[in-house]
Amino acid sequence: MQITLFSELTMLVLLLLLVAVTVSDIMRHIIPNALNLMILICGVVFQLELIGLTGLLTALGGFLVGLLFFLPFYIAGGMAAGDVKMMAAVATVFGPLSALLAAGLSLVAGLFLALLVVAFKGSLLTLLQRYFLIFKTLCFTRQFIYIKPQDGEAAALRFPYALAITTGTVLALAYQSQLGFYHLRGLLTGGAL
Repeated sequence: MQITLFSELTMLVLLLLLVAVTVSDIMRHIIPNALNLMILICGVVFQLELIGLTGLLTALGGFLVGLLFFLPFYIAGGMAAGDVKMMAAVATVFGPLSALLAAGLSLVAGLFLALLVVAFKGSLLTLLQRYFLIFKTLCFTRQFIYIKPQDGEAAALRFPYALAITTGTVLALAYQSQLGFYHLRGLLTGGAL
């Protein structure tokens, strides 16, 4: 499993695609299927370059983990289909085990980003009161009753989750030391590192 110049170029293309998806989600609240497909292709190509034909199974395993990890959030109505497809496509780069790390980091990044948005909009106290009421209802009635946010609350706003997926992906890649770009740096500096 040796990182080559080709796999570094593939990783660079992946990072550029992640930026494009994030900008699209922030500006238009849409993650285009074409960009998700390009991310998927990058992941498969990366795995093929890294470990050969076995990379197809590794990419498929990552795809399934990414899909199954985010699918419940889509079913519950907390995430759009484009977000789920994006995570599944991104997970092809990681394979099944590391896809869990990337998906988990994406969820944590999403939590922090959502809390920042709510705090920035000045609705943090309202959010905490609403969740305290949900918790209190659960304790006294032993029934989970979700209380939806009001129309004016920041928690009711659409959230561009591609930013969280990109953040989680970059953190996972950095953790795995995939962002060194040693070959590219050597090429650009004339071999002097």
